[in-house]
Amino acid sequence: MDLNDLKIDPEFEEKIPPLTEDEFLLLEQNIVADGEVLDPLIIWNNTILDGHNRYRILKKHPEIPFKTFPKEFPDKYAAIAWICRNQLGRRNLTPEQKRYLIGKQYEAEKASHGGHYVERDSETGQFTVSLQNEDLRIPERTSAKIAEESNTSRSFVERAEKYAKGVDAADEALPGIRKEILSGSIKPTQAAVAAIARAAPEDRAELAEQLRQPKAKPEKTEEPEEIDEEDFEEQESEVDDTPVRIPKTSEILALAESMNHSEGQAIGTVEDMIYEMNSAMQDMIFRWNFCKEAYAGPVRSRDGKRQIKDLAAEGIEYLKEIRKGKLWKGETDENK
Repeated sequence: MDLNDLKIDPEFEEKIPPLTEDEFLLLEQNIVADGEVLDPLIIWNNTILDGHNRYRILKKHPEIPFKTFPKEFPDKYAAIAWICRNQLGRRNLTPEQKRYLIGKQYEAEKASHGGHYVERDSETGQFTVSLQNEDLRIPERTSAKIAEESNTSRSFVERAEKYAKGVDAADEALPGIRKEILSGSIKPTQAAVAAIARAAPEDRAELAEQLRQPKAKPEKTEEPEEIDEEDFEEQESEVDDTPVRIPKTSEILALAESMNHSEGQAIGTVEDMIYEMNSAMQDMIFRWNFCKEAYAGPVRSRDGKRQIKDLAAEGIEYLKEIRKGKLWKGETDENK
């Protein structure tokens, strides 16, 4: 196949975590040294699904031979779902990239399965999916399948879709912030990211900019009790002088309004609340498991174990209070 016959679809390429400049340079050096592209370019209808970086290197060195591997899909959404699954099989992804890809895979597979109303923005090329019938069971089956594939949960997958929509909405309002979010260079909460997609278009740029602000650290009330784990030498914690930004009440209320509720008014039902809290719990487990694998050395170190223990104790203490029924600060047994 002629190199000039191949095409890049921006919507496909944005699902591929980008290489750093050094990584791209190293890949180019390896291809030039080998004198050929060892891995084939995966294509669908002459559009690249996997191999965008190799393609760009080939454009610079058209004399280097390459191969293509065509795949067949019933539609574009099935192709996008494949891209996401293929990327999720790689080990060098951040938790944010994994969550985004899982969300985009879920969105694409629902669209490909049919039974949904698909809207496509004529300017950005992005698509959105909404159910034509609220009683359709396909989304639930799809989220369960993806949860099994990604070793997460159905609620995690469904929440990941909201997160992915928020990332896309933020990047549309503030181009370039998608890369900041997914690379982990900024650490906004998932709720803040997801809220952007639900906000009015004219408010999204401001909310997206707020994602760059550092999160406030929770206040420490009392020393958590020791938990039963292996003994190790206690060391004094280093003081973290990183400045933190405490959100103003007006900013919190602005975010609340973007989520379609006002101060003191519930967002939804008990079921909605439990869904959100379960999703937050699954996210925590997902991120901790990721860190245990990604930071294998620090996790096993004495100082790492000590600080992990302190974090776990803090979380356990908080959950103990919740389990006792103390959902609100200052709540007594009479008004639980």
